[in-house]
Amino acid sequence: MQRITPLSRHRLDLIPNFCEGRPVLTLAFSMAMLALVLTLAGERRGVEAVERGLLLTVYLQWISLCAAATLCWARRWLKYARPGIVFFACWGLLVVIVTLIAELTYYLNQAMSWQFIGNEERLPFILRHAAIAAVVALLLLRYFWIRHQWNMQVRAEAEARYQALNARIRPHFLFNSLNSLAALIQIRPHDAEMMVEDLSDLFRASLEKGQQMAQLMEEISLCSAYLRIEKLRLGDKLAVEWDIPEELLEWPVPKLILQPLIENAVHHGISRLAQNGTVRIAAREIFGRLVLEVSNPMPPDAGNKHGNRVAVDNIAQRLKLIYGDGARLELGRDLRLEGGVFRARLVLSRLTAPLPRT
Repeated sequence: MQRITPLSRHRLDLIPNFCEGRPVLTLAFSMAMLALVLTLAGERRGVEAVERGLLLTVYLQWISLCAAATLCWARRWLKYARPGIVFFACWGLLVVIVTLIAELTYYLNQAMSWQFIGNEERLPFILRHAAIAAVVALLLLRYFWIRHQWNMQVRAEAEARYQALNARIRPHFLFNSLNSLAALIQIRPHDAEMMVEDLSDLFRASLEKGQQMAQLMEEISLCSAYLRIEKLRLGDKLAVEWDIPEELLEWPVPKLILQPLIENAVHHGISRLAQNGTVRIAAREIFGRLVLEVSNPMPPDAGNKHGNRVAVDNIAQRLKLIYGDGARLELGRDLRLEGGVFRARLVLSRLTAPLPRT
């Protein structure tokens, strides 16, 4: 019998990606702050303290930059290794780098007559710095290891919650769609057949595996299929207005994030009106964020009846899982317009990294 173990797709999350600028700048800033602290904690004052602080900054920056460059180079070889091998390989590389730079620094100090090392002999100086590097690197990598494990646990829990939320949306959507189909199948069978095809497309998108994100144009296509279903049921009572600039069609959005809002606008807005009504869907980019709005006229009994909040609550939770505080859902009534208008607004930031595949 072969034991099956899950493949780790995030091994290199164990250490920061020093091939990118932000981790390198963070490391350089940290080394500069460390040099400042060591200088202030030393016994030298005045010009001597400034001189030693500058030399110490250069020394630590050389270590940090060489370490970052080496770890960036090593990523291509370490991506196939087990996490334990990644851990000890990085630890060994850091110790070797500090040892080599310490030796080079000793010879430069002798040649340039710097007052960085003092009267310390070569071998004790190198061994002391190598020992410090071994301890500090071990602690840092241990911290990165713990953070890596925590991130994987959080990612797994978030993925499970995301899938659970999707599963809760599907029965709610199916219930409403089948009601629409039942109302149409006896009186207009040809239109009911077209409705089943659109319904099939919607559920295919809902059930398929893959990225949690899709382009806005794909979400609009699904919403159009849903609106065709409702148009067959409601006829001229339902009108739709789209205001989506072409340059926003490739913006990444969570799958099935807009369709439930349109569904609420139809079922709890248009279907309860005595007269015709229009659902308006608009998109704008404001200060680097995508703003999606779905608005519909309010029925006369809107103050007494409330729609099912399952879809709305799920959308809010999905946004929290995907964006954290980088997105929000707003619902409200605009009583300034005649008859009152209900608006649902999504504000989404642009994700800087792709989400894991499900």
